[in-house]
Amino acid sequence: MSVANVIFDVLAPVAILVGLGAALGPRLNVGIGGLSRLAYNVFGPAFIFAVLAGADLERGVVVRLVLAGLAGMAAAVALAVLWSRITGAGYELTAAAAITSSYGNVGNAGLAIVAFFLGEQALPIAGVLMLTINLTGLVLSVGLAEARSRSPLPALGRALATPMAIAGAISLLVNLSGVDLPVVVDRSIGLLADALIPVMLLTLGMQLIKSGRPSWSNDLGVVLIAKLALAPLVAGLAASALSLGGDFLDAVVIQSAMPPAVFAAVIAIESDLAPERVTAAVVLTTLVSALTLPVVLLVL
Repeated sequence: MSVANVIFDVLAPVAILVGLGAALGPRLNVGIGGLSRLAYNVFGPAFIFAVLAGADLERGVVVRLVLAGLAGMAAAVALAVLWSRITGAGYELTAAAAITSSYGNVGNAGLAIVAFFLGEQALPIAGVLMLTINLTGLVLSVGLAEARSRSPLPALGRALATPMAIAGAISLLVNLSGVDLPVVVDRSIGLLADALIPVMLLTLGMQLIKSGRPSWSNDLGVVLIAKLALAPLVAGLAASALSLGGDFLDAVVIQSAMPPAVFAAVIAIESDLAPERVTAAVVLTTLVSALTLPVVLLVL
């Protein structure tokens, strides 16, 4: 795939929808919170169910995808913790760096880029990684926030009780049982699933423009390296070591190369966990990813 193909055929459609969200959101006075909750509670679970319920993925392949995705996240967290030890950063700044270095935007942008770059046949693979990274990022974010005052263990229960986690469990049961859903149910879920990518891209644009211009600090440099370089590199090496190739390897690298999830900023704000630093990391890393993602796609 040429540079022009990567920019115009893969990344440009994503950028256009994000730009539309940034431009039209404030003018139309669209509620970002409402759209985010709709995507998180309705469109996201429908998408997970739609792509996994009928996916032809071997259980061994799913396990290897999960392990490769987690390897990239673990490496990013390790770098953030190492940086905090060397610099003597406090708990909140360390937690903010760990979250934004590992919790990727695999839903808002990752799904669209995988679909445009690899084709829609790769969406089940991206869906497995989306579920893995989202659940792990949610546990990590809420756990670190709650660890300041109480046990972080309830974060695991919260993550497993999220709509997407429940949809993932149900979809796996349907997949393994071979049950055929009624046409009316299958088509209804499909329509909801199709709304996820455009709604999340528009919402991303609205959220980025609302966050404003980030201010620089050294912890942001660590997040840039960990999230945009180390995480995809380690995830790709892990996938290769686990004998994953082709679309499987490419999807792992792409999803791991995504900038920090906007939802990380939502959790930081709600938990008062260094919200300025988390928001700044999300905005800055997302902007820089416009330069790094073309490189990743060209390498693949």
